[in-house]
Amino acid sequence: MKRILLRLGLIFGAWTAFALVAIVNVYLVRSKLGMTAEFWKTAAEIVLEYWVYAALTPPVLYVAHRFPFTSKNWPQTVVVHFACYMAFSWAAVGLDELLKVPIMLPKQFQGSTVWFRFLHTFYDSLWMYVPLIALSAAYEYYARFTERDKRAAQLEAQLTRAELEALRNQLHPHFLFNTLNSIASLMHEDVQGADDMIADLSYMLRAYLRDTNEQEISLRQELDLLETYLRIQKRRFEDQLSYTIDVAETLYNAAVPTLLLQPFVENAILHGIAPSCSPGHVTVSARQLGGHLMLTVFDDGVGFTPGEMEGIGVSNSRSRLKQLYGEDQKVELVSAPGQGTTVTVRLPFQFILPNAGSMVDEDPNLDRGRRTSGKTTNTVSTSA
Repeated sequence: MKRILLRLGLIFGAWTAFALVAIVNVYLVRSKLGMTAEFWKTAAEIVLEYWVYAALTPPVLYVAHRFPFTSKNWPQTVVVHFACYMAFSWAAVGLDELLKVPIMLPKQFQGSTVWFRFLHTFYDSLWMYVPLIALSAAYEYYARFTERDKRAAQLEAQLTRAELEALRNQLHPHFLFNTLNSIASLMHEDVQGADDMIADLSYMLRAYLRDTNEQEISLRQELDLLETYLRIQKRRFEDQLSYTIDVAETLYNAAVPTLLLQPFVENAILHGIAPSCSPGHVTVSARQLGGHLMLTVFDDGVGFTPGEMEGIGVSNSRSRLKQLYGEDQKVELVSAPGQGTTVTVRLPFQFILPNAGSMVDEDPNLDRGRRTSGKTTNTVSTSA
């Protein structure tokens, strides 16, 4: 009801504004000619005439909405609107007669004032009816455009969330099964090590399976998940794998897409380090370069030949970054057989509140309280 009253108020307000413009115009003309007598009476008549059109505007807008012009039905629509225009003109005549709106009649006029008023109003009504139809059509087009744009944005957001879920699911069965097999084997040789792996796996699963639609977390939270993942892989590959995380503390609150680094590190381990006959090292680093955050994942493994097909994780990451940042992002892979692989990700540099967007907001040591530290040769390097 409030919405209807607001629209009616806007309609009468707009027509009143047009009436005021007409009144000012009449006043200026009459002042120039020295005919200012009975000006206020004329002004009242102008306002009354424009209010007649204001009263007829809602039904005209309804007709415009009900019978829009399209490429298929325009002949029928023209006929409908011509009939409505005739009805609009006669309705204006009827209201003018009812409200006794003055009309200039020729001297010694004899006959029906209704018919004369219709002939006088017929042309004026054309310039009232047609703009109303045009304005209604423009508004409908704008509404459809904005609704389509809104729907496209919603679909894009849904697609981004779906890709995030697909990326989460790449913790996949093979990683889970391999980890459980490693735990089973380790249980008979190193109970504490197996216990640590279970704690890390529990922590990762809780973070990965958490129901959240947030697309960005802090770099510190991302690195915490990544370090847990690396510890699990370290237990699996033992001396064949070592790693370094080199990130300045000043970058900890930089915003990064959730689970951005994991697929790149997974590729480095499974396709770079694992096939190699010699031990390998993975280095994850971050730095600020102007208005961008540069993230690098390097492995000294077997490398690959340029042109080889990217994995699903990497292609998903490219797509997510494009949806989140448009063209203001880049993923670059540099590799050669036997020379390792370097992945560089460029993102817009922006901060996220330390407690906002947290995908892992519980105590990170909740499941890792019994972990034995100092048994690996890995490095987590920070600098101020």
